Amino acid sequence: MTAEEIKAFKGRGWLLNKGTETFSARVVTGNGKVTAEQVQAVADAARAYGSGVVTLTVRQTFEVPGVPAASIEAFEAALARAGLSVGGTGPRVRPVVSCKGTLCPRGLIDTFALSEAIHRRFYVGWHGVALPGKFKIGVGGCPNNCIKPDLNDIGVAGAVLPGGARGYRITLGGHWGRTGAAGREVPGVLPDEESVLAFIERVLDFYRANGQPGERFFKTLDRIGFERALELIS
Repeated sequence: MTAEEIKAFKGRGWLLNKGTETFSARVVTGNGKVTAEQVQAVADAARAYGSGVVTLTVRQTFEVPGVPAASIEAFEAALARAGLSVGGTGPRVRPVVSCKGTLCPRGLIDTFALSEAIHRRFYVGWHGVALPGKFKIGVGGCPNNCIKPDLNDIGVAGAVLPGGARGYRITLGGHWGRTGAAGREVPGVLPDEESVLAFIERVLDFYRANGQPGERFFKTLDRIGFERALELIS
């Protein structure tokens, strides 16, 4: 198998398994919430086309290892019948990570509704839009920070305002890895879901316009300066 073929498969969400010519399928779940039927579909596809193993990722999705290249189309078709797809790689908006704040007693916002709206608008809607680098978004329901939204390029977290009203705090430029760091908080609190979606779109427009090829978002912020970047985003 050529390097070009391996790269092409990776762009579709298929990651080469070390020392083999089989792949792991990265299953897109949107925000980590799936139906029991979808879980069964992943398990059935793993048995039929992969190694029979399903692994869980830190981004709240499934990976199915051991799928040969000849079975990739059949695997994708089996998942599509359950409303699932393979993907989530490349220099674009990645699938959203969300805590269970909708159900958690401590949750201050409807994290499922917001993360699903972000997924539809920016993962699905912007799927063909190339960015300078990969771009991750996390949604947390409260200041407890359980899913670490501030370690994403954009983090959204539920907040309580003076007087008891609820809103959305935003952080920018978080990242994982050997040099990982929390993002910086944007001053103020956004009042509603649509304001959050509009702000995310402005951030992505800024990144497309100002990011250099291969440059992660936090590096763009560092190069331009956080305060100047906020002026351009606003």
